[in-house]
Amino acid sequence: MERVATYNHQNTLVQYMMKAEAKVAAEQVRSASGLNSTDYKGIASDSGRLVNLESHYRRLEQYIDEGEVVNGRIQSMYDAVGGMSDLTSRLSALITGLQGDNAAGVEGVVAESAQLMEELGGLLNTQQDGRYLFAGGRTDQPAVDLDSYTAATYPSSADTGYYQGDSTVAHFQAADDFVLSYGVTADQPAFEKALRAFSLIANMSTDPVDDDLLAEATQLASDATDGLSIVQAKLGAASSSLENTIDRHVDEQLVLQTQVDDIRSVDLAESTTKLSQLQASLEATMSLMKILEENNLSKYL
Repeated sequence: MERVATYNHQNTLVQYMMKAEAKVAAEQVRSASGLNSTDYKGIASDSGRLVNLESHYRRLEQYIDEGEVVNGRIQSMYDAVGGMSDLTSRLSALITGLQGDNAAGVEGVVAESAQLMEELGGLLNTQQDGRYLFAGGRTDQPAVDLDSYTAATYPSSADTGYYQGDSTVAHFQAADDFVLSYGVTADQPAFEKALRAFSLIANMSTDPVDDDLLAEATQLASDATDGLSIVQAKLGAASSSLENTIDRHVDEQLVLQTQVDDIRSVDLAESTTKLSQLQASLEATMSLMKILEENNLSKYL
């Protein structure tokens, strides 16, 4: 029969050993997973801060993902406007070729102008992911319909009857405190003047050639080229601004990830050392229990 003193010692050691085993097991999980805890309960003192950090990180992730999609649209618009500028420059060259004694090629110029006008209409109906980029808020339908366009005659006047979109200017919430406006609609003056210049030449009389008509078309093409350059520059600036904002989000994410890791992750070297100490303590307790069992006072009675 065990004495009361022996029993108390053993009971205390058993409780201590169970706690030590739990600590060893927990530290083994920490070392193996690299995490301070696999749930928020294990890091209760920092759980609120961790939730806020992770929420902020996910919000930045959404800004980045959506921003890259929007920047793709802006780049597509930028390229399309660049193509339009090339077309108007080509028209100016064709008109120059008609001046002086070069009117013999007028039929070819008329035919090519009509073709270039169709190409311009195609660029104004540029799509990305099913969205018509120059249609304002009506992204589900073509921005322009050249079939409904009334042929321009000299002297001409502005006509945006071809436009099927609305006046909505596309914008994007790029950050908590930054809204980027990037929309361009196909009824803007630069586009209208370009179409009118093409229409004048594509529908002009070839015999005789109207020099006044050529002069007006030349001016319209020049104004359109200048206007398209401005539109393209604005799109480029919007893209650059969005890219910079995305870069800032990425940089901020790196900082947030470091802070999250500081809370969630363990120092493996420190954890390994602590685990060794806990295991040594557990082994010492088990050895002591063995000694107590071997030297039970009841054996000497």
